[in-house]
Amino acid sequence: MTKPVARTIAAVVAIGVVCCVVVLIVAVHLPGGNNRPETGNVTPEGSPTVSALPGDISRNATPNQAPEEVKRVKNMTSKEVWERAQEIYASWYRSSTVERVLKEANMTPEELPDDVTEELKTTVQFEGIIRTWEFDPQNKQVVIYAVSARNEEHEKELSAFQGRQVGGWIFNVVWEPYVPSSVKRALKEANMTPEELPDEVKEEMENIGVQIGDIRKWELDPQNNRVTAHTYFSGDAKHEKEVQAAQGRQVAGWTFNVVQERYVPVAVRQALKEANMTPEELSDEVKEEMKNIVQSAEIGSIRTWELDPQNKQATVYVYSIPKENDVDAIQGKQVDGWTFTVIHDVNYEKEHEKDLEQLAAELMQLQKDHPELQISSFATSATEIDMWVFNRTPENEALNGTVMHNRTVLIYWSPVDYALRMAREEAGW
Repeated sequence: MTKPVARTIAAVVAIGVVCCVVVLIVAVHLPGGNNRPETGNVTPEGSPTVSALPGDISRNATPNQAPEEVKRVKNMTSKEVWERAQEIYASWYRSSTVERVLKEANMTPEELPDDVTEELKTTVQFEGIIRTWEFDPQNKQVVIYAVSARNEEHEKELSAFQGRQVGGWIFNVVWEPYVPSSVKRALKEANMTPEELPDEVKEEMENIGVQIGDIRKWELDPQNNRVTAHTYFSGDAKHEKEVQAAQGRQVAGWTFNVVQERYVPVAVRQALKEANMTPEELSDEVKEEMKNIVQSAEIGSIRTWELDPQNKQATVYVYSIPKENDVDAIQGKQVDGWTFTVIHDVNYEKEHEKDLEQLAAELMQLQKDHPELQISSFATSATEIDMWVFNRTPENEALNGTVMHNRTVLIYWSPVDYALRMAREEAGW
């Protein structure tokens, strides 16, 4: 992006727009709010995007409306604010998890006595070993299916729930052998049950997964007693040694094989498709060079690739080239008989920057004209507009999945940010 355009957008957005190779971040600060620009389309790790808030806090609660447990407490230290934020987040997470499992069971919170709901919340801390919760309203039973041999301390504590009577309901815990998710998928694809695969084989699959790492998928052939691990070439000597060690390994009458393939980025696969070529028609060296350019070369943003197998030309069209770049190093480079060419797509760049300016202005106007949307910040990519909100409301949830400037709007609410904001409000910050 040129400097004049960057300055123009900065003036429009007030706090600026930072344009990177992949994503444009547009951070919008609301008065008195705690904002920070975000990148990408993910929420904080382990934070499901559901709308339940901790305790009795409503979606749009203000400090004056909040219940007693979240009233302001003056003179809190930074450490105390952080600890309080963790408590608020933990309360929200327990509540939202129970809400989710009830929804999966086609039940409403009103169908469970309050004390049973509270007891359920105490089991959320063991979710690392819990596969699922099931409810039997007719017999008033809560059945917890848990995985053994994962966490001995949690196993002991969760076992204490067995037979517990709460509000006329009884809690039961059913223990199951641990089966990694990747193994479960392989069993499902092979139409096999866990019992049909020897425990030693399942355990070996888990061990090989740890040793080799980056297993793309497992494949089971019960007719010939074969287990195939699909993974990528890494070029790392230690990794190759682990692959060779697993090759042909015999366990409980089953034979293990490892199939390696080269990783082909999405952009490269698309170029092959447009050129009516298969990955096999392009040498591994050329694919590797294209992958390196996509993943690590400083050439700006890639609009598209163009492959000409007849003249063995690989052309990459780019825009927003940084001042310090690798264009000269790639221009005219020869790899296995193919010539690489970099073309600065100036016309697309101008259109792209104009589109970004207009989009930034429209997003700012949207935030200004519609306070009910409670918009915190934006992040845009070529295909998406990630919109962070302070609280989830019917108004902003209605925006989820709509399209602006050929980009899909995705609504995100961060419970971590919410907890921090509530803790700071309690402290009077």
